[in-house]
Amino acid sequence: MPTDYAAVIFDFDGTLVHSEPLHEWAIRGSARPLGWDFTTEWFFENVVGRGDERAFGLIARAHGASLDDAGLRALLARKLALMDEGIAAGRFEVQEGAEAAVCAAAARGPVAVCSSSLRRSVEAMVRRMGIMDALGALVCGDDVARLKPAPDGYLRTAERLGVEPGRCLAIEDTPTGIASARAAGMAVWAVGHTYGPGTLAGADRVLGHIREFTL
Repeated sequence: MPTDYAAVIFDFDGTLVHSEPLHEWAIRGSARPLGWDFTTEWFFENVVGRGDERAFGLIARAHGASLDDAGLRALLARKLALMDEGIAAGRFEVQEGAEAAVCAAAARGPVAVCSSSLRRSVEAMVRRMGIMDALGALVCGDDVARLKPAPDGYLRTAERLGVEPGRCLAIEDTPTGIASARAAGMAVWAVGHTYGPGTLAGADRVLGHIREFTL
């Protein structure tokens, strides 16, 4: 692995798997019984990369409502159940070249996944991909107090790998994720799966697709 990068940390949703439609489906299915709905455009502009709690809070506010703790817990539980159902039904796609990118990086040094999504959902998809054994760490939204764009997830991942954050390379697909890795002091490459190159300008390098990833 190049001297500058002692470890590679991959974001998950959007970067390794095309799972945003699955998350959108599960969040919409959880919110609709309350009479709340949203467009796909609104979902990508306001929700992607921001975590479930923040997502439901934004959806509630967009409908002039508020959420108490009990209401939020009920929505999160419903969304998690729908995610289980969707993952079991294969309602997500592995990005072309994602497994190869992870395995190539793992052959040269420590590799991890850092996601703002809940471990139960991420781990289920990781296992379906067959890359669990390649990972030195898997850090998810329920492992940290603050989600992206806060640096907590990336800092925790570097700690679990035993690598200084400044020697880690993060692979991201959203401005929120780029900001998180930057705040952790990491180099960042972005893949243009979800946003255009102009939106990803905060990254050190922008790849059109994860299949272009090489060290």
